[in-house]
Parts: sequence; C-alpha cells; structure tokens
Amino acid sequence: MTATPAARVTQYPAGRARLDEALTRVRRESLKPPPKLSLSQWARQHFKLSAETSAETGRFRPWGFQIGLLDAVTDPTVERITIKKSARVGYTKLIDAAVGYFIHQDPSPMVVVQPRVEDAEDYAKTEIAPMLRDCPALARIVGPVKGKDPNFTIRKKQFRNGATLSLLGASSPNEFRRLSVRVVAFDEVDAYPVDQDEGDQIQLGEKRTQGFWNRKIILGSTPTTKGQSRIDASWADSDQRVYEVACPHCGAWQRLEWGADKPYGLRWDKAEDGTPRPETAHYVCRAAGCVIEEAHKADMVAGGRWVATRPSRGHAGFHISALYSLFYNARWAVLVREFLEARDDPARLQVFVNTVLGETWETPADQEVDHSALAARRRADYRAGEVPATVGLLTAGVDTQDDRLEVEVTGWGYDEERWSIWHEVIVGDTASGEPWERLDAVLLHRWRRQDGASLVIQAAAVDTQGHRTQQAYGFCTARARRNVWGIRGAGQRNGRRGPVWPRKPSTRTKGGHPVYNIDPNTAKDELFPRFGLEAGPGACHFPADYDTEFFRQLTAERPVTERVRGQSVRRWRPRGGVRNEAWDCWVYAYAALCGLRQGGWSVNRVCAEQGAVAPTAAAAETGRAPSVAPVAASAGAGPVQAPASPVPVPHSPSALPTQAVASPQAGGRRTRGPRVVGRMRR
Repeated sequence: MTATPAARVTQYPAGRARLDEALTRVRRESLKPPPKLSLSQWARQHFKLSAETSAETGRFRPWGFQIGLLDAVTDPTVERITIKKSARVGYTKLIDAAVGYFIHQDPSPMVVVQPRVEDAEDYAKTEIAPMLRDCPALARIVGPVKGKDPNFTIRKKQFRNGATLSLLGASSPNEFRRLSVRVVAFDEVDAYPVDQDEGDQIQLGEKRTQGFWNRKIILGSTPTTKGQSRIDASWADSDQRVYEVACPHCGAWQRLEWGADKPYGLRWDKAEDGTPRPETAHYVCRAAGCVIEEAHKADMVAGGRWVATRPSRGHAGFHISALYSLFYNARWAVLVREFLEARDDPARLQVFVNTVLGETWETPADQEVDHSALAARRRADYRAGEVPATVGLLTAGVDTQDDRLEVEVTGWGYDEERWSIWHEVIVGDTASGEPWERLDAVLLHRWRRQDGASLVIQAAAVDTQGHRTQQAYGFCTARARRNVWGIRGAGQRNGRRGPVWPRKPSTRTKGGHPVYNIDPNTAKDELFPRFGLEAGPGACHFPADYDTEFFRQLTAERPVTERVRGQSVRRWRPRGGVRNEAWDCWVYAYAALCGLRQGGWSVNRVCAEQGAVAPTAAAAETGRAPSVAPVAASAGAGPVQAPASPVPVPHSPSALPTQAVASPQAGGRRTRGPRVVGRMRR
C-alpha cells in the first residue's frame, strides 16, 4: 500500500536521522587511522601467496622464526636490520610482505635494491606484480593502470595513497641519485659488484634515507667468502640474534647447528659396509644427547625464540639456516644427502656452507701454502714424462717471455683429479721461430700411458699478453684446428669474478686472430684450495723428479683481501722475490680444460672413453692407498738440468720422454679422441 503524502512527510525526520547517522559513521571510519599492526600481523591478514612464486597459494602463514624477522621491520626501536641467511628460508616473501606493508598499512617511499638491473626487473615481474594483483588490500590502492603510465612502470611505481616503490640494480649506482626514501631494502648484498667510481652501493642507498627520522634499512643475503662477505660484516655489527628451539624430550633451549665434529648436531646412520644412509637423518640434542626426529621440527620451530647474543642499539641482526626450514625440499634427510654429494669437492662444499648453513666459507686459500709441503708430496710411482693409468685427458698451459717459453703438460683424471706430467723451459729468443718449433714438438707429442695407451694434448692455452704478442697470435692461429688457443688474462679490476673461459672468442685482432679473455682470478680461486687435497676430486699430484724451484713458483702468489672504496676485494699478490711462471702455466692448463668444457666436453666421459682407471680401482689393483707415499724432498734422481738461463727455472728436461710414440706432423688433424675445432661449440 503506497504511503500518502502526509505519511511520507511524517516519516522524513526519522529517515533523515538514519541517513545522518550513516554518513557520520562513514566519515568517522574514513578519518579513523588504520589499526596499528606489526608486519607479521599485517602479513597474516592481507598478504597472499601467488601461484607464480609459491607452491602453496593463498593466505600467508609465517613460520616461527619468520615472525621475528617480520616484526623487526615495524619495531620502532630498530633502525637497521641484517639477515644473514641460507636459501630455503622464505626470505624473498618477507621482503615482499614488507613492500606490501609500506604500500598499504604505512604508505612510504621505498626502494628495493637487487644486484643487477636485470634482477630488479625480474623481481618486479615475478614477485611484485603478482602480489599487487592477488592481495585485495593492495589491488584497491593500485587501481586501473591505463596504457604507458610514467608513474607506474616496471621498476618505478607511484600509488594513489602517496606510497612509492623503486626497484634498482646495484650494478647501476647512478640510479640512487635524486631519490629520497624512508625505507631501503638491499637484497643479496654479497652479489653486489664492487664499484670503483661511485662507491659502495649500500652507503649510497643509506644516504637516500637521511631525511627521515623513522627510516628503515634492511640488508639480507646468503654469505660468501670470509673476509669478503658484506652481510657477514654487517652481521658482526648487529646484536647477532640466533633462533633457539626447545628439545622436545628434555626441554633444553639450543640453536640448530650442523655439528660437524661436535657431539651434537645433525647425524645419520651408516649401513654395515659404511655407506651413509641420509634417510636416517636426526638431530642430537646439545644438552642431553636426546635423539630428535624430523617429525618434531615443525613444533620446535613454532615454539622457538630469537635471542640476542651481543648488545647493539638499533641494529637487529638475524642468522638463520636451512636446518630450520619447513619446506619439503629442506628436510634433514635432503640436507644430509646434499652434504654427502658435496663433501669431497671444495667448490660444491662452499655452495653447501653458504646456501644451506648460511655461513661464510673459509677457503684453504686464506691460509699460507708452504712450497716445501707441496714438494714433499711428490709421488714415488711416476716420474716426469710418465702418464699414470688414472689419466684420461691432457691439456697444456704456455707462458711467454722475451727469452723463453714455459709449458706445463697436465693430466686429468676422473672428477678433475690432476697429475703434473711435464714442465719444460724452452730457452731462446721468442722473436725467432726456434723456441716456437720446440714448443710445437711438445704439443704434438704422443704420451705413452703406464698401461700402454697413447694420449695427445687435446687443448693448449697460450699466453699472448705482453711478450711476443704477434708471434703468439700467429702460432695459435695456425694451430687452431688442434685447439691451440691464444688467451689474455682479463680479470676485472672491481673485484668481481667472471667465468674462467668465455663462451666465444672475446676479441679478434686486426689480423683476424681469435683471442680468449680468461679470468685468471677465478681460476686461481678454484685451484689454490686444491693444493690441500691429497686424493680424490680436484686433488693434485706431482712426479718424483720435479725440482724445488717448480714448487716455489707454484706458490708464488697468495690471495689477500684489500679495502677499495670501503669495500672488501680479494686480489692475488706476488710474494717478494719469487717468479711465478710455473703458477701461470698451471693456471693456463686449467683454463684449457675449461675451454674444452665450454665446448661440451666432460672430463669423466673422456676418461671413460680413453680407458682411464679410477683412482680407487688403481689402488685396489696395486694394493696401495689412493695417495701414494710421497718421496722426500732430497730423494730420487735429480731432474735433467735445463740449459743455462739468466733466471731460475723449474724442472726442465732437455728432451721429451723416450717412451712416447711418434707424433703427427705440425698442422695435421688428430684422429684419436674427441676434438673441439675452431670456434668453441656452444
């Protein structure tokens, strides 16, 4: 029944009152500040995991140790946060949540710094874009984006509530200019390049926050090498918080550690034959030796606590490892299996220490290597020119000087176990052809293995930098079909490391000669720790008659950490008064192997094809241990002396070994074994 005009008039005051009340309520709600939420509370309510970046989608549920990391960002007493962490702890999602918080909850200008511009763009596409789309609270602030909006690009975004987000690359420090931000997050700082001109990127970013009394500076990274790690240095200045969990049996609080040779930590059983059984992985309590199974980990992590171990006002530092991770691929059994696969390979073991334990790697290269200790490891079971049955591949490294050439022939076995085969100093004016002809004879030589097989040098790296450059170019170009490659050392001045061998010739000279720019610093970083290995993958062996001068030159350089514009840089410095040609040849022979690898070769595959004996099998056949007892420094016949030379030279026989068979002619093609011809295959 329709109300009469008179009735409508009488209803008006009540309706007007209800409307006024509703408008007042809306106005009050719109003017009311949002509830104060910590970052972990905000993440629980508003942060959603996207399908592109997470196996589990939907509402974010932080793990126990993640709560402390999140809430430090919104703790008003904390200005600086350092997170030294392993992989698989969800760190990227914590940064994502912080970005979302300072867009929605506390609108602020913010910067996230990735190692490279390319990394920043990838982060924008794979993390930020899905988050802005899938989190309703953020999607409302973004609103519709029309066409090419200069205020909303891939790496720079301005939101409707005044918040801004810039995604920068540390490789382009000039991007820090003209920025003023309240929050700066540095991601993977140990991967930042060293910049000689602009200075430290972290300091540049921090300066951009000086206009804000409530600024936040966040640093996070997987650590790298001791003495060079930026995150480790920042962690040392923090309050150094560790995450403690309670033993489910005795209740003792403790941090989870790998343990190594300690009576506590991660442990696993072995089969009757001594074979490790990673599926039995468990944790041994530090306090009472209780056995803690994987099934207890989730509850332990949920009930854990962060404990500061060092006083530091305003700087919260966190260390967390994959031992706490609740990801399926971070189960203790998985971590043990990864350790067992890496323990005999220093390079892989460093990756494990950095990315699983979240610790810095202290390489044996940080220690002094005594040349006499290496000389004492000369083996009694082979002499210079003899090729052990364990060798399946030969390479050579050549150093050029004005008055001589030096060549080192190296034999490679399974897993890059290395045997020095021959070192020769070819004295003569290298502007003439005679020394190069003698070098060619070495490179063409067929080497008789102890089991009777014949091997040839499959690749040689010849130094073309500084001495007789044109002669070196011509020598290599004429022999390119035999994989005789001209190289130049091109280590980066800024302390960064590149690949030992490039994917293709780095340059071509005016005469058309291909030259490969290698990074000798990377090669030295990889090789020097192997001096400490006496058997197994990467170990190096020397013949009984190499003389002491060779070992002096082999240890003629040492790594040092220097400060360059406030940043730690590792450099190789010569020891005073010691020549280093043997070390250079050693590095170049390894570079030649890296060149073969770049062309698709596998050392283990070639060893199998050439019938090389695995070291353990060789030991079983002879009844010896894999590492044969070394000869004393003064034992055995001395080497054949080299011709008179104005400089000290290492072992340098006057003739190639007589047991080797005839060589093919110069320029001829090899018919035995695999080849890489001309340009490297990709």
